[in-house]
Amino acid sequence: MQRQIQVSGTWSGLVTLLTFSDRIEHEFKLSPDERYLMRLVVEEIASNIIKYGYSESHTGPIQLECRYHNDTLQLIIRDQGCPFDLREHPPPDLNHTSAAECDLGGLGIFFVRELVDQISYTHDPQSGWNELTVTKGRLPMTESLLREVSFFRELPLDALRSLAETITYRQLKAGALLFAEGEEGHECFIVLEGNVDVLTYVNGNELRLDTFGAGHIVGEMALIDRSPRSATVRAVTDSNLIALGEEAFKTLLRSNPDLAMQLLSSGSARVREANRRMIAGLERKNAELTDAYRQLQAMQTELVRLNRLEEELAVARRIQTSFLPKHLPQPEGWQLTAMSREAQAVGGDFFDCIELPDQLLGLVVADACGKGVTAALFVALTRSLLRAASLAPRVFQCADQQDAEAILADALWLVNDYLCREHGDNTMFITLFYGLLDPRTGILAYVNAGHNPPLIVDGARATLGETELGSMPLGILSDQQYDVQHTVINPGCRLVMFSDGITEALDAHGEMFGEGRLREVLTNNATLAAPALMQGIIEAVDRHIDGAAQSDDITMLVVSRM
Repeated sequence: MQRQIQVSGTWSGLVTLLTFSDRIEHEFKLSPDERYLMRLVVEEIASNIIKYGYSESHTGPIQLECRYHNDTLQLIIRDQGCPFDLREHPPPDLNHTSAAECDLGGLGIFFVRELVDQISYTHDPQSGWNELTVTKGRLPMTESLLREVSFFRELPLDALRSLAETITYRQLKAGALLFAEGEEGHECFIVLEGNVDVLTYVNGNELRLDTFGAGHIVGEMALIDRSPRSATVRAVTDSNLIALGEEAFKTLLRSNPDLAMQLLSSGSARVREANRRMIAGLERKNAELTDAYRQLQAMQTELVRLNRLEEELAVARRIQTSFLPKHLPQPEGWQLTAMSREAQAVGGDFFDCIELPDQLLGLVVADACGKGVTAALFVALTRSLLRAASLAPRVFQCADQQDAEAILADALWLVNDYLCREHGDNTMFITLFYGLLDPRTGILAYVNAGHNPPLIVDGARATLGETELGSMPLGILSDQQYDVQHTVINPGCRLVMFSDGITEALDAHGEMFGEGRLREVLTNNATLAAPALMQGIIEAVDRHIDGAAQSDDITMLVVSRM
């Protein structure tokens, strides 16, 4: 197909050209990328001819010829203005100049050269005619397929092409496994067609956690926190998927930071839906369990329901345990140890150690209000949000203490904003201590969001120091600003982070263990290594409660600089 038009080299002529190109887009049935390219070329090249090729005293015609054959678009623009070969025009210096500061004409020409496949230019000195020809073939099949996936729809073309070179496709027959629980995870997957089940196994019994269809991403958490697969994924129907490796996943996030928020929002929505379904299911089964206890002697078969509930609680307990780090990093000259002991089947405390760029370690101890399943679900949501916010693309450029402060403040603001906005009416909140430790210097930048202030034990002097009190807990007030404090962990010192399950542990008479006893234990054991110091605290708490039921979750993270 071929169409052409001639207009005057004026701004009114440009309007006529754009109207003509709009008509050609529909007539040729161009793709969205081809329509964008056609409008960019016509508008940028014609504007440059009018502004620089012609003048008020000398104007002339502009001819536009459009050809489309075998999925290849060719645009030919002719004029009799000043000669200009855009191929020789130097590109804008985007490394030292922002896009807003660049000359608009130069930036437009740069985009035209980047987006087309071929450019040719001729000038006839005798007739004075200039002829510019640009050619563009349709996107390769891989890139076209990626454009159909919502995650990549807004991705820049160069980033899309780079990504297309690294991804692989995976075809699964119905019943085939994509990956198994406990495996190391080095890829995440996006479902193009079909459906997959997310499964786990308890005592040999298979339990289905969820089903995902086209457009969903699975397995991304293994790339975020580098933990083994927490579930098995199996194809329900014949399915086609895209596989993204760790580098491709990072490239995707760096190229489109908004996508990180989209993934966070998508993941949060899935966690929220899973929370809703789990809470609804457990509430229903709790009601059934109460009735089963009343009729236990008359209805022995109700024991089956108890077994089912135990299986589901075992799943929740195992999933929650998998969230805790299985191995803590041990930087040279440092020793880290931690523990968490629930008061019920599942707990409302957690600790974490997030390995960040530039050797920084994110140290976290948190305590959700309440205990049991509700608190455990709130902890799972908070922990996932905090990790995702801390490992957002901007963190990959972390280089100094000022960036560490930004990571703390931004991550806690984002988590608090989400909790207040999405869960504020649930009267749930969580206290949290989050510190960023530089093992090379011992400098600790931290935010205390309503948590027990950690204690610093000086082994050389057998003395105690206390970190600063903090701000409001997360989930209470939106737009809360979190001030970053600083301290130094000197050689021979230990940082002891703990939940209130330590100080508020009750004996049979209702007397608390108290901070005084904790300080005494720390002072008497100031020179012990981190594991022995933590064990001494737990033994002192257990001696105090003397067999009484544990009243609250107990969590501790001890960091020792040798």
